[in-house]
Amino acid sequence: MKAKVLKIPARGEWSFVEVDADADGIFPLDALQDAVGGWIECWWLGEAGFPDLDMFINEEGKLNGLSFNVVATRLSGVFARGDCIVGDAVVCRHGDANSIGLTDKDELELRRRLAEIGF
Repeated sequence: MKAKVLKIPARGEWSFVEVDADADGIFPLDALQDAVGGWIECWWLGEAGFPDLDMFINEEGKLNGLSFNVVATRLSGVFARGDCIVGDAVVCRHGDANSIGLTDKDELELRRRLAEIGF
């Protein structure tokens, strides 16, 4: 099964893509790790106005000197706290205790916010 995520590369254009999920639409750990190129760290996007969404980033991105991700940093709102995101990021919805695909409504809201912040 495939499910939708927002892929935000550190370099290049963001896009909504379909990635592999299990039969229940849940993303396996290895799919999230592949998307960010390493161990994952989850950032809740509730403070950015998306209470049902999570952003996954490379947990060791700063240690490994990955490139600054301006789009992910601006979307997440972490810059206001003096932090930033490096490396590729992926945004998905959180289910009960799992990560699942974005809804069409999520995509519309994310597109609106990305346009508002200049992307």
